[in-house]
Amino acid sequence: MDRNWYTRLGIIIAVSLGTLWMLVPTYYSFFRLERADRNNIQKLQEVLPGWAPPANYRLSLGLDLQGGIHLVMHVDMKTALTKRAERRASQMVSWVSSKKLGEIEVPTVDPETNRVTVMVKDPATAEAIQNGLLDMFKDFTLKGREGAKIELALDEGSLEGMSAEALDMALLRIRERIDKWGVAEVQIAKLGSDQIQISLPGQSDPEQVKQLIGTTAQLEFRLVATDSSVFQKIYTDSPPADPKLIRLVEQGDSPDSPGAPFLESESRADLLAYVADKVPAPQKVLTHCVTEAGPKRKCLKYQTYLLDTQSVAGDLLKTAWFPGSPNNQGSYYVAFEMQPDGAKQMGELTGKNVNRKMGIILDDNVMSAPNIQSEITDSGTITFGRMGPEAKDYGKLLATTLQSGALPAPVTIGEIRQVGASLGDELIKKGTLAAILGLALVVLFMALYYRVSGLVADVALILNGGLILAGLAFMHATLTLPGIAGFVLTLGIAVDANVLINERVREELAAGKTARAAVDAGYDRAFWTIFDAHVTTLIAGIVLAFTGTGPVRGFATTLIIGIIASLFTSIVVTRLITTYIVHGRNASTVSV
Repeated sequence: MDRNWYTRLGIIIAVSLGTLWMLVPTYYSFFRLERADRNNIQKLQEVLPGWAPPANYRLSLGLDLQGGIHLVMHVDMKTALTKRAERRASQMVSWVSSKKLGEIEVPTVDPETNRVTVMVKDPATAEAIQNGLLDMFKDFTLKGREGAKIELALDEGSLEGMSAEALDMALLRIRERIDKWGVAEVQIAKLGSDQIQISLPGQSDPEQVKQLIGTTAQLEFRLVATDSSVFQKIYTDSPPADPKLIRLVEQGDSPDSPGAPFLESESRADLLAYVADKVPAPQKVLTHCVTEAGPKRKCLKYQTYLLDTQSVAGDLLKTAWFPGSPNNQGSYYVAFEMQPDGAKQMGELTGKNVNRKMGIILDDNVMSAPNIQSEITDSGTITFGRMGPEAKDYGKLLATTLQSGALPAPVTIGEIRQVGASLGDELIKKGTLAAILGLALVVLFMALYYRVSGLVADVALILNGGLILAGLAFMHATLTLPGIAGFVLTLGIAVDANVLINERVREELAAGKTARAAVDAGYDRAFWTIFDAHVTTLIAGIVLAFTGTGPVRGFATTLIIGIIASLFTSIVVTRLITTYIVHGRNASTVSV
């Protein structure tokens, strides 16, 4: 045997050992752990031998095979566009002031049409301000001007682009949030123009999923109005039907209370309904939840905050983390950093409003409203009070949520359902039975029809199957039912290559060639036919992988890995074994 033969033998042995090594985490996951712990990477790592690959290199099952949670989330595009328009309107005030074109009041935004109304304080400057705004804010068009009032609206192209961007950003942020949560094998895809479909294999607690994914994390930093006497005026002019339900508080009883006077009630819905349409625009009323001590953190009552329009959007947040210990005042907190644009906007907002309260708002709830003691630029904290040991769990969840970035629009869970494990077990049994039965029939056919050459092909076929599974584990791929179909199809393609080679060898023997010459000619002449067939199938698999989603991508991934493994086993492995049988043992004939 020549040196090349021994080199190829060394490569095959190395690949075979590497395949077995890569499948060790998969073996321990399915045969050494309880079913309930199958998706627990930490427990799997604990039972793995020290020489094995890391636990995350185990072959995982998809939602259709092991059950889990499926949900569809709706992205509130209307609110996303309104918030974008409000942010642009706020930028208009700063821009007009910086260019010294005149003075304008804080623009108002119509939430139904997203039209921005700009009131110019000096009508003589209206023309210059109008031209400047249209030149600077090119995503707006002029809808009309009447004296000192300028009406602008987002153009259709901008609205479509913002909607698509909001959906893409929401999908990206949800994926980042789930990744930080530690959930593996997640499938996330857009569904229509305003929905996101999520599959979480192996998850069994819908409430936990709702808590993390369903929390929209609409973070906003917004100034609290300096005069809250509006609440006293509302209470005096329009007394509530039930004074015990909605109360006027003229003096706060804690440092966290809003600036008095304020309203409070045990019912947030009743409180907001009472003040609806009674607060002059563009100010806004939000509530603060006063929680009870203890792990449940139930809201004891809600208190009103009057907020101005000046704000910094939460999607300008860079990162957030939970230190795990209280500050000097004994309150737990989450620290955060802003992106460069956010730091600039935060600096402008806080620098001009030192000693005013700034509300830290999460999902339309005022988490806290600390006094601005100095200019804040690139970092700050969210303090959520003295809540005891349970504060650590809340702080971790809040930090994880914010660390993934604030969503560009509110999201709601439109559908959530749990896929039963019994369905997964049934599919696994049938899919596995189909794969084993198909493999057994192929192996039997090859052995009976091609004799020794068929047995050689069977050895390569078994190695091919191991390579596919190891490849899926190495790529952190998820095995689904379509993936099993791709696995069986790939085995058929691998056998087809050996059929071509064996038939070629038969033809060469029939032409009167010696065993050595027939084997060499058979492999050489069949090579390009096999290569062409595999490459065309590989191209189709790559297209499916890049354009498909969910089960289609799972099928394509298995097919691609299988094609590459098939080329190696059918051309390299079987030729090495056949060469040893014919050349090494100086055989005068070939059993084919």
